[in-house]
Amino acid sequence: MKKSIAPLLFNIGYWLIYLFLTGRGIFKDDDPISIWLVNIFNGMCSFFTFYFLLVPSFLAKKKFLPFIGWGTGIIIVAALIPTLFILFLSRDARSMITASIQWELAQNIFLVFSILALLNGIIATIFKGFFTWYNDLHTKTELEKKNLQMELSLLKAHLNPHFLFNTLNNIDILIETDPKAASSYLQKLSDILRFVVYETSLEKIPLTKELAYIRKYVELQQIRTSNKQYVHLKISGDPGQLMIGPMLFIPFIENAFKHASNKKMNGAITLGISIDDKQLYFNCTNRYDKSKSSIEAHSGVGIALLRQRLDLLYKDQYELEINQRENIFNVTAVIKLDGH
Repeated sequence: MKKSIAPLLFNIGYWLIYLFLTGRGIFKDDDPISIWLVNIFNGMCSFFTFYFLLVPSFLAKKKFLPFIGWGTGIIIVAALIPTLFILFLSRDARSMITASIQWELAQNIFLVFSILALLNGIIATIFKGFFTWYNDLHTKTELEKKNLQMELSLLKAHLNPHFLFNTLNNIDILIETDPKAASSYLQKLSDILRFVVYETSLEKIPLTKELAYIRKYVELQQIRTSNKQYVHLKISGDPGQLMIGPMLFIPFIENAFKHASNKKMNGAITLGISIDDKQLYFNCTNRYDKSKSSIEAHSGVGIALLRQRLDLLYKDQYELEINQRENIFNVTAVIKLDGH
């Protein structure tokens, strides 16, 4: 059974039982149908307001006082309207009894409907809480599964001999010509490997760590060419305490280096990352040779996994566009991040 159908079936089952129990008097001709209708109004008013509005808007966000306040108000309204309606229907009978008895009758009717509204509110809260918990658990399980796939993919991409040998070979050459720079790059490589091994297992990490990783990765790629204008990287804005899924953008950056044109071209790869409030803007553009690469080659399994990971981590809180025009491949993403 699909998880989206389960809440609907539970609600239908509950209301069929509720309608049957509250309507028994009608079938025995003991109660007028109007009493049945006000019972239904009382129950549905409370149940659906709690289910669709109060629980998602307040309780799910741990706003307990607004939840209690609005909940109390809804229960009062759900009880008051049926009470007034029944008193209006019985206006002829009321003319024959004293005001004190009328007041006591109104109080009793109001109390009964308040209890019914409270019970329906509690049941709605339990239903909604259960389904929210179940959906969160399911989403977390899926996220852990996708994170594991992503982690294995990233480890294979970064720890394969080709990447290590090329980087170490470039550092080895620098040892003779510029020992200080070679030591710096070796430290960056060490930081990258440590990051991949220890940070990628986390669901989210500080944005500052992710940006530092990207800088070091680009710098290590940069030493493979003497052209200092081959890559343009610009990072702006204050990451503050924002958190992000680890290595979200590395697959795009890797593809840019893999498929970019010859390293003698200035601006063959352009990377831009900016932070504005809690919005992160990412842009990656690379020029490539049509005869040697294609948009399909750019996309690959890693990009498909990344899309799934974005869906799990950020749901409707992100935008992702991948475009190809002439000999240019462009990726643009906007993500709404959260803090610690």
